Amino acid sequence: MIRTVWAYAVIVGATLYSGGRAVLYYFLWPRHFRRRADRLTGEWTSIILRGAGTRLVVKNRDRLGNGRGQILVSNHQSWFDIFALGTALREKFSFVGKKELSRIPVVGAAWEKVGNIAIDRSDQQAAIDSLKRADELMREGRTIIMFPEGTRSPTGEMGRFKKGAFVMAIKSQVPVVPVAVVGTRGIMEKGSWKMSPGTATVVVGHPIETEGFTLKDRNRLARECREAILGLANGEGKA
Repeated sequence: MIRTVWAYAVIVGATLYSGGRAVLYYFLWPRHFRRRADRLTGEWTSIILRGAGTRLVVKNRDRLGNGRGQILVSNHQSWFDIFALGTALREKFSFVGKKELSRIPVVGAAWEKVGNIAIDRSDQQAAIDSLKRADELMREGRTIIMFPEGTRSPTGEMGRFKKGAFVMAIKSQVPVVPVAVVGTRGIMEKGSWKMSPGTATVVVGHPIETEGFTLKDRNRLARECREAILGLANGEGKA
């Protein structure tokens, strides 16, 4: 219980500290905002992991980023998947999330300002505009992080993949990087407010090129990525 209370105190403090600085940079140093915002986001996720007593292990880190636009797709078991992935990448990454996230007071505004993308699935034109924004960011060499399951798994078993990430990758002709995050469900399960110390392991798979793919290939690409993530997660579980 004490660990959970402490972890929430750290989350609040880190959010106010990093978010406040992001807003300050946005208004005072707009020219350098993006570079500073990247560092602040990585700093924020790293502080939260340490505050919750979470040890992070990243395998095959060299397959991440490297200045090339790409889409990272991951399984999703816990809020700590976000903190683990943000800390693993550190710079030049953006999350794609539901529009509801941007409506959280103060936090939501800062979340979008630092380069994350909120998609309103109820508004087709707004969703299209969000996807265009993601394409622009990838052309700048950023990694776009998406959870194809759409929500956290309540059982730990991987759900069905939605096609949005793979349609986006094919339209932009960028690689898709399958990633398995292991151990986060034991730190914080869906539907629970309790946090426990533990190890979050991020296992990065080989990038899957989409050059020459058409939208007819989206289902095959989704299946290939899902199988790759399952293989990475199962391999880590046996290690």
